Amino acid sequence: MNFGERRQLGNFILDSLPQDEYDLLYPHLQRVELHQNQVLFRAREPLVDVYFPITALLCWVHSTTEGETLEVWATGFEGMLGTSFLFDRDYAPWEVNVQLAGESLKLSAETFADILPKTVVLQQKVKDFSYLKLVELTQSAVCNRFHPVEQRLCRWLLTASDRVKTPKLLLTHDLLATMIGSTRPAVSLVTGTLQTAGLIRTARGKITILNREEMERSTCECYHIIKREYDRYLQSRSGL
Repeated sequence: MNFGERRQLGNFILDSLPQDEYDLLYPHLQRVELHQNQVLFRAREPLVDVYFPITALLCWVHSTTEGETLEVWATGFEGMLGTSFLFDRDYAPWEVNVQLAGESLKLSAETFADILPKTVVLQQKVKDFSYLKLVELTQSAVCNRFHPVEQRLCRWLLTASDRVKTPKLLLTHDLLATMIGSTRPAVSLVTGTLQTAGLIRTARGKITILNREEMERSTCECYHIIKREYDRYLQSRSGL
């Protein structure tokens, strides 16, 4: 394949690779449809596949022994699942599942682990993405501890919209409650308030952001801190 024949795949990391590294990965990639609530990784179990989302939203979820769950971070087209190999680990510390259905590319974890040491830009992109996730992880921890449900919900909806590049999100109130560490009644109350204010429209299993500018004013500083780092990461595209 020469440069002129190269396909844009829709995943930021893959589309940022120089031709030689792209050619190493491309023959091994498989396009798959991921379904909402599908479990991709289980905590501390060996990784079988590595995923590069295109339109799906994938979430790392941590569970307590009592069965309580909380979203740790999420990724869409900007990232990947399988960063553990950068740290010589072949397992994920958390469960990973699909929160918004969509397309992804995947390849076997064995193949990815073999290719990664042979690359320069791919390794740097995985490092950059891992740093972005570290920023999100720490900021989300602050947000979930100190900020009210309305601000946390606005942060999560805006972040999810950024990751899948659409204001229309197929989400239930139960899922949202899990994502922000709240309860379904509290989420229902807040979504009702946001809808009355004209910021969102809710339907059965679907939320549409109507007024993004006002949503950004209604959320906390955590979203803006994460968004600045996210924008900086996307501007780092190189290697083409």
